[in-house]
Amino acid sequence: MKDRIYKSVVLVSFLILLLVQFRLTYNSYVLRDRDYSLKEKTLINDEYGRSISDDKVYKGGGKIIDSILTTNMPALKKEYFSNRHEFIKLSQSVSNGLLKKLQQESTMDSVFQSIVKKNGLDSNLQYLLTFQQIDINFDTKIGDITIFDSHNHTDFNTNKKTPFGVIIDGTLAHPTMQNRVTNLSVSGNLVYNYRVSFNLFVDQPGRTLKVAYQMLPTFLLVALCIIVIVGINYYTYISWMRQKKETDVKSDFLNSIKHEFNTPVTTILVASKSLHESEVLNDRNRVNTLVNIVERQARRLHSHINQMLEASEINKNINFEEIDLNYIVLTLVNDYKIKINEPNSLTFDPYDSEILVMMDSFVFTTMLQNILDNSFKHSHSEVKITMLFITKSKDGYTLHIKDNGKGIEADMKEKIFDKFFRRAKDNTISGLGLGLYYVKQCLDIHGWKISINTTTDKGTEFLVHIPVSQININ
Repeated sequence: MKDRIYKSVVLVSFLILLLVQFRLTYNSYVLRDRDYSLKEKTLINDEYGRSISDDKVYKGGGKIIDSILTTNMPALKKEYFSNRHEFIKLSQSVSNGLLKKLQQESTMDSVFQSIVKKNGLDSNLQYLLTFQQIDINFDTKIGDITIFDSHNHTDFNTNKKTPFGVIIDGTLAHPTMQNRVTNLSVSGNLVYNYRVSFNLFVDQPGRTLKVAYQMLPTFLLVALCIIVIVGINYYTYISWMRQKKETDVKSDFLNSIKHEFNTPVTTILVASKSLHESEVLNDRNRVNTLVNIVERQARRLHSHINQMLEASEINKNINFEEIDLNYIVLTLVNDYKIKINEPNSLTFDPYDSEILVMMDSFVFTTMLQNILDNSFKHSHSEVKITMLFITKSKDGYTLHIKDNGKGIEADMKEKIFDKFFRRAKDNTISGLGLGLYYVKQCLDIHGWKISINTTTDKGTEFLVHIPVSQININ
């Protein structure tokens, strides 16, 4: 439960941190994007205003607007007061004709290039000129009458329209509020008044990437900060889990020590106390029984102490020699059979030729004995069967130890070789959790590997893999 709470708190904290960092970084990007080339935009705006003077949009543009609107103003006024439907049709026709004329006779390229060259600006700059609205005024009491609005006008192809108006000239692909240099509404006085609104956008190709590149140090610092924080949290979590595991292992070990040592000690004390009684001393059979009990429990204590010492001194006094694998396994199996009661069985099927392996005989036999102890101790079958045999592969030889016990759960397979780990928590099975830990240490000393094939309630097979480099075959 605590582990789950800890993970949840860490995850929520990390998400909050990520959100805050993303928000701050995004705001920084927006500010940098907004202020990008601010001086250039201000300069272009001023130079553009001076360049067009009374030409409204570009050189010669004022004459185009004046001529078309002057010609059509009387008709527009007449239709406005007499037939609104015809007025709308005429307005569209006039505005379409005006915009197409402005597109065809545009001198904006020369105006813009003149500004760039005169002020030594980047020659890669691109522009876009868009027309947004045209208003006319017949009478001050009526006010402005819109004959063209880019948001409602549908006569132009989509490739000639932007959210900011119909394109008159220019090659800039993505006009935005950040790259808009100017948004002007200019008026004219003919027989009647009019007002036109247009936009000029100027930007460099790939500006977004350039802004992002300028933000690269910030991005890297943010990423580094997140990585460091994640690393610290991960290290803290791993350390906490390791300490928790060590605490649990120590607790289990102490409980096992208490159980495994307490039982024989208590039995010895009770038996020793009984030996002081005169009626017991006079009965030789009872004395022999109590002495046997004391001896058995003392041997049990001795076995536990030796197991602990073996685990702590396993790397000392290692003596490698060339030994026949068949012979050493067969010898151990024959000795071990003495402890097995019928109908339980232990069998070994030797390989059909001698297999000379470099090994420490004491370490190997102790390791194999621990695996056999584990096979019989943890088996609840009515008839306990353990079989040993050797197989050959291109990489070497494999010693198989296969039993018909209760098997090992999948989530336990990686833990059973841990020091002091015990699968049974109810103390119904004796042990200190050092047997398979000792097995793994022995294998590491020899440079061998071990794997497990197991099925719950059907048995377990330990496979000790001996590499071909350590084998001499006769």
